[in-house]
Amino acid sequence: MAVTHVLLTNDDGIEAFGLQVLEESLRGLAGFRTTIVAPATQQSATGRCMTLSRPLRIRAWGSDRWSVNGTPTDSVMIALGKILRDDPPDFVLSGINHGPNLGEDVHYSGTVAAAMEACVQGLPAAAISLADWRPSDFGAAAAVVRRLLPLLRERPLPAGSMWNINVPNGPESMLKGVRVTRQGSRIYHDVVNDMIDPRGKPMVWLAGKGPSWTENGDSDYAAVRDGYASLTPLKADLTDHDVWRRFTAALGRDLPGQPVFDADGDRFVLHRDGPLGLNFEGPTRGGDAMALDGGPGEPQPPR
Repeated sequence: MAVTHVLLTNDDGIEAFGLQVLEESLRGLAGFRTTIVAPATQQSATGRCMTLSRPLRIRAWGSDRWSVNGTPTDSVMIALGKILRDDPPDFVLSGINHGPNLGEDVHYSGTVAAAMEACVQGLPAAAISLADWRPSDFGAAAAVVRRLLPLLRERPLPAGSMWNINVPNGPESMLKGVRVTRQGSRIYHDVVNDMIDPRGKPMVWLAGKGPSWTENGDSDYAAVRDGYASLTPLKADLTDHDVWRRFTAALGRDLPGQPVFDADGDRFVLHRDGPLGLNFEGPTRGGDAMALDGGPGEPQPPR
């Protein structure tokens, strides 16, 4: 059997303990080799963010290890498009995150985002998280990775899908088993906190209390709570197919109602051909167009 090349990444940064555990858990596993490309610094909760407003730098950290001073998505894109362009990976693992990625957390998680970027680019991928914030024992999480990776290779998900794996805190001996789950649902409390800075000025801090969970025995949360590793299949396609079918039948291709912007002078057009690179023909309601050069009879753009 050919050796499977696994790209390891994360959102906690190149020096994170969980990434070290992930690398060590696969060391010596027959039929696998690894390369690490991870963010240079902590990037938790960056979601699918990619960096477009500044250049990115790559730093080598020894043999088969690189960091990128960007997001988890940046790291995977650069790994696939540059660092490993001539030696592409067969599988991508993101983690092991120190903290849970359960329920709606998957929409914010940089750990999940890195795996999803690989999924979007056509590679099988999994995100792995230790579902505890406290000082933790990564033993069970390391064991799950080592024991499941050969199975995930042999039974790949359909294109466009990935695994989100959450494992309880503790050694392998405490793990009860594995459950294939669906995404749970939770509500965070007091997410926006009003505070005063040292100069007496008001500010807010996004940090809520622990969530309350919708009770569902098939959920990722319930599995971890009960001492099992949770494997949740996620899809890159966010379409609600039930609603799509229902509204396709109800609306067809017609836009409901009468025209609402048909008066002379209603314009919502932006041109990129003015003296400063931009010319506005709108938005205007029944009035004259305006341009960035502020010609006669044309209002100046807002400052």
